[in-house]
Amino acid sequence: MYFLMKRTFNLLDKVPITKGWTFAQLMIFNHFHKNHQILYDEKKHKDAIAVYNFDMMEKKEKETFLDVIRLYVKDRSLQRGQADFIKYALRYMKEFGVHKDLEVYKALLDVFPKGVHIPTNIYQIMVYHYPKQQDVALLLLRQMEENNVMPDYELQEMILNIFGERSYPIQKLYRMAYWMPKFSRLNPWPLPEPTPKDPQVLAKYAIAKISSIDVRARITVYKTKDVLDAVDDTWIISSISKWQQTLLAVQPTNKPLVIEGPFMIWVGDQRIDYFVLKGDPIKREVIPDTTDDVSNLKIPFWQSLHTKIPVTIHEQDDGVYYAMCATGTSSKDSLLSWIRCLEKTNPTLKSIPVVFKFKSLTNDPSYLEDKKANDKEELEDTKILKE
Repeated sequence: MYFLMKRTFNLLDKVPITKGWTFAQLMIFNHFHKNHQILYDEKKHKDAIAVYNFDMMEKKEKETFLDVIRLYVKDRSLQRGQADFIKYALRYMKEFGVHKDLEVYKALLDVFPKGVHIPTNIYQIMVYHYPKQQDVALLLLRQMEENNVMPDYELQEMILNIFGERSYPIQKLYRMAYWMPKFSRLNPWPLPEPTPKDPQVLAKYAIAKISSIDVRARITVYKTKDVLDAVDDTWIISSISKWQQTLLAVQPTNKPLVIEGPFMIWVGDQRIDYFVLKGDPIKREVIPDTTDDVSNLKIPFWQSLHTKIPVTIHEQDDGVYYAMCATGTSSKDSLLSWIRCLEKTNPTLKSIPVVFKFKSLTNDPSYLEDKKANDKEELEDTKILKE
C-alpha cells in the first residue's frame, strides 16, 4: 500500500494541478503535501542556515540581527530555505533583545518571496497551499502575540502580498488586529515600554502592585548607608499605610513579629523577591452600643464590626500584615536595616522582637529519582536582638 501511494504521489508531483483532478487525487496530494518528512529534507538546507549563525555574533543587538537578515536576503544561492531561516531566527530574538520590535518582525517576514505562495484557484486553497511557509508565518505572528507586539497596516499588506487573502496567516493577523487593542490597556499596573531593567525601578512597580489593595499605602525608598552599623550598602523599597501603622501601634510587645520571605512576583518578564512583616491575629473586643443615634442601630450581624480598631484588609486568617519591602540584596542585614528605618515612624517596633522566617528552595537528588517534587522548603529562624 505504501509503495502504491508513493508511486501515485510521484505521478501527481510531475503533473500540474488542473481542474480535471478528481477529489480522491486531491486528497492524496493533500496528505503528502502536509507530510514534512517526505516533502522536505532538513539536511538539505541546514548548510544554508549555518552560514549565518547567530551564535557567532559578538554584539547581541538590533543592528547585528538586521545585518544577518540583510546578508541572507542578498545571497541568492540561499533563497530556497526562507522558512527554515525565519524559524531559526525566531529562536534568537529574545537573546538579541528584539523580541518586542515590530520592525524586526517585518524584516523577517520580508524574507519570503512575493506572489509565489498565493493560491490561484480553489483547489490550492483546499489543499493548504505551501503549508510549511504558512506554518512559519503563523509561528512568527504567534510570537508577536505572546510579546504583545501589535501588527499594523504595513504588516497586513506584506502578508497579503506573500500569502494572499485566502490564507491562515492573514486570518491570524485579522484576529490579532481586532483583539489585541482591546486588551492592551486593561492592565491596572501598566509598565513603560520598553520595560526598565533597573532592579530598583522594577521593585517600585512590584511593591506598588502588591500594596495597591490599600489606597492609603505609602511607598518609601530607604538607603542602608543611612542606618548605623549597617553592613550592606543597598536600597530598600518599603510600603506601609496608615491602617497598618494603627494596627502596629496596638501590637503586644511580648509577642514577636515575623519577617517572611522571600516571595516572588513578576514585573513584566522580570522576577522580584519581596518580604512581609506580619504578626499574630488581633483579638477584638466588641464595644457596647449605648447611643441613641439612628445611624448605629443594633443589628446582630453588624455587632462584630463595632470594635475599637476597624477591621481592615491587612488582617488575614494567618495573621496581620504590617508592612512589606524589597531590597537590593535580599539579605538579613538589609532587612534588619529596614526594621531600623521603620522604627523612626513606628516607635512601637523598638520594644517588639522580630524573627526571620526565610524560605529557601533546594534540589534533592532523591526527589528526582523517586519522581517526586524537587522543591523542598526549609525554614530558618533567627531572632533579632533588641538593644
